[in-house]
Amino acid sequence: MRVSHLAFLLTLFILVQNNTVGAFILTKRAEISVLTCSPGNEAYSVYGHSAIRVKDALRKYDVVFNYGIFDFDTPNFIYRFACGQTDYMLGAYSFSGFLDEYTMLKRSIYEQVLDLTQQEKQRIFDFLLWNARPENRVYRYNFLFDNCATRVRDVVQEKSGGEVAFPERNNDHQKTFRELLKGYHSKVLWLDFGIDLIVAAPCDSKASAFDEMFLPDYLMGHIAKATIKTGNETRPLVKSSRFIYHAPGLKIKSSKITSPFVVFGILLLLVVYVSARQFRRKRINYLTDYIVFGINGFMGVVMLWFVLFSEHPTMHPNYNLVWAIPSNFIFIITWKIKKWRPFTRYYFILVSAWLLLFMLSGTILPQKIHIVSYIMGAIVLCRSVFNSMLILRRRA
Repeated sequence: MRVSHLAFLLTLFILVQNNTVGAFILTKRAEISVLTCSPGNEAYSVYGHSAIRVKDALRKYDVVFNYGIFDFDTPNFIYRFACGQTDYMLGAYSFSGFLDEYTMLKRSIYEQVLDLTQQEKQRIFDFLLWNARPENRVYRYNFLFDNCATRVRDVVQEKSGGEVAFPERNNDHQKTFRELLKGYHSKVLWLDFGIDLIVAAPCDSKASAFDEMFLPDYLMGHIAKATIKTGNETRPLVKSSRFIYHAPGLKIKSSKITSPFVVFGILLLLVVYVSARQFRRKRINYLTDYIVFGINGFMGVVMLWFVLFSEHPTMHPNYNLVWAIPSNFIFIITWKIKKWRPFTRYYFILVSAWLLLFMLSGTILPQKIHIVSYIMGAIVLCRSVFNSMLILRRRA
């Protein structure tokens, strides 16, 4: 979630100025709860959001601690995000402001009040105040393993002093990280395709019940079934739960007519038609090759950059590099040099054999390849086979 610097600094200043760690004692009516917000329309909000609420009616204190603060205006934000060097921070501000924002965005807020002892509440609250200090609030964001939901999970489990136990899951019912993600963006067709291009083989490993809680909805579900042990007493972690705000259902707008499958399917048919026409007329227009191999090679270079330079643990190895071939980008530059063509033309035969192998064996790769990737590979294969046939016919 994004807030203005002014609002963030003002609320945090008020909080820390009046309530230094250990100096603000919660009353017995205080409650600590986990807030789960439904997905939004923006790409960064499609998976939902989690936060912690500390409410003390007697002290008229009602603050949300939010680990999802970031700022698009940070210098080189997009580049740092791609590199896996994005810094998020913990923000603390009034619950009324939090509620107003999510009501305006039409995103539901579900609250789970935790059944904690007075000492456990105070421990968590003291830690949150310490963590919200300017020198402690920043952390290195990791989408799967260190985000707004995992931070909430870890605070609840590790900082209360009680023994929190989350439910386990049978191995037969485990989903992969990719399957979990697709539950949120599979209907957002271009986003779904883009994520499958960049998120690599590690995302196809099984996620344990503990791992699943990187997604706010799964955190909410596991907290509902969790227990906490204090001394010899074991009890459910959640005392009560309710919708604070129930928004209308989110309508996902994603036209199938302009989906990646349709767009690249039409391009494949167009390339097949152009190639067949050129073959019959024995007249070659290499502009088609420059476009096809150039785009494919550029995509491969971008994916290779993520593999080599991104700190995101799920970016490598990326088996999409089997069909998005970085060397195509170099080849299409050398192909423009006519005196080299007697040698460089054999590259088409090599690419044809390579992509045929991919088409036949892509399903056994240790990474789930999007169906559209096969279409894009087929576009390059079509031009490779076309040029290979011309080479072989001329040699005959």
